[in-house]
Amino acid sequence: MICSNCKKQVQHSEQLLTESGLNPEKYRDFIFYEGEGCLDCNGTGFRGRTAIQELLDLSDRIREMIIDRKPTSEIKRAAHSGGMTFLREHALDKVFAGITTLKEINKVTFIE
Repeated sequence: MICSNCKKQVQHSEQLLTESGLNPEKYRDFIFYEGEGCLDCNGTGFRGRTAIQELLDLSDRIREMIIDRKPTSEIKRAAHSGGMTFLREHALDKVFAGITTLKEINKVTFIE
């Protein structure tokens, strides 16, 4: 989590937004946050942790797809259409809420 003591507003370059899988047109003026580094966070800009998760609800449809050995991409599409939030999406929610940084979630999640 971003250190609350040294948290500051930043605007990311279009290149970073594109590399992060975000539309630069939509997020060009969005205010992101990062930590500058201070004594409270030992100069890291981070203090504490937060979890990101995804949970697959094993519906009858998904269960049958797994039993029928359907391709993973097909199962993922079905899960997403059924309301599943993927790990990257949950991480982005935390970025947009100012809890963590875009650079940090790029380290721990895959851009699809």
